[in-house]
Amino acid sequence: MKKVVFNFTALATITIFLFTIGIAKAQWRNETHDVYNAPTGVDVNIDGDLSEWDEIMNAVTGTDGTAFCGVLFEANGGDIKAFEEFGGGTWSDADDHETCFMFAWDADALYLALSVTDDTHEHAAAAAWNGDGAQLAFEPTGKREAGLPLFLYNIGLDGTAENVILQNERTNGSPGIADEDAAIVRDEGGKKTYYEFRFPATELQIEGDQFSEGMEIGVGICVNDGDTGDGQNGQKGWDGWYPHAVVYGKNSEKTGLVVLSSTAVTAVEAADKLTTTWGKLKSAR
Repeated sequence: MKKVVFNFTALATITIFLFTIGIAKAQWRNETHDVYNAPTGVDVNIDGDLSEWDEIMNAVTGTDGTAFCGVLFEANGGDIKAFEEFGGGTWSDADDHETCFMFAWDADALYLALSVTDDTHEHAAAAAWNGDGAQLAFEPTGKREAGLPLFLYNIGLDGTAENVILQNERTNGSPGIADEDAAIVRDEGGKKTYYEFRFPATELQIEGDQFSEGMEIGVGICVNDGDTGDGQNGQKGWDGWYPHAVVYGKNSEKTGLVVLSSTAVTAVEAADKLTTTWGKLKSAR
């Protein structure tokens, strides 16, 4: 019988090599903001008024205790950035463009709110993504592996800041979200744009047509930025949460992970909260 001798040094080298490849493939993962634990019990109205979301921004944080606001990501070329410039676009700071986001859920739907700081609102193009607008990707299994089916949606507010442009880009046989499932409101005085979405369990083809505690969903959020003047109109860059799920190809492995938790967040009346801001804004319109 031939004696088999294992070369443990070679085996260890191969193991380290394979482990290194695994790290390289996942280097876009954010160390502190890879997982969002979405609360339940929030009564969401899709109207662009984010007052019912008041407590969620501070209640749901990354592992470092900071909110999901201005989240860093790996840009094209490997640099870690809060904003990625594109097509000759320029970005100065968070006042130029910054995205904060929140999720909530109930049995019937997953809800998403975006609060976007943007010094100018620009959307002259017909396409929802080509200017100030959001591109959203959902990987319903939460496996976040390459090649999995994505549900893709594009939405923007036109140049008059009055009409919502909605494109159900890829729904894998589902009907797409309806007009009443999306709202955008621009606060020009406050230099903010508020987005609100509802994604039914039936639309995302969730098994049993209902969401439940513990479910995991891969999500990519790309919020594009265009600016008025100096040739900055159109898609001139983006931020968000794992935007490379959408740009430079459609990449199911490059999504963040939303976990449906049992935590219920209760809104609290407090001075200078978003509710107060919205009251002042609406009374002035």
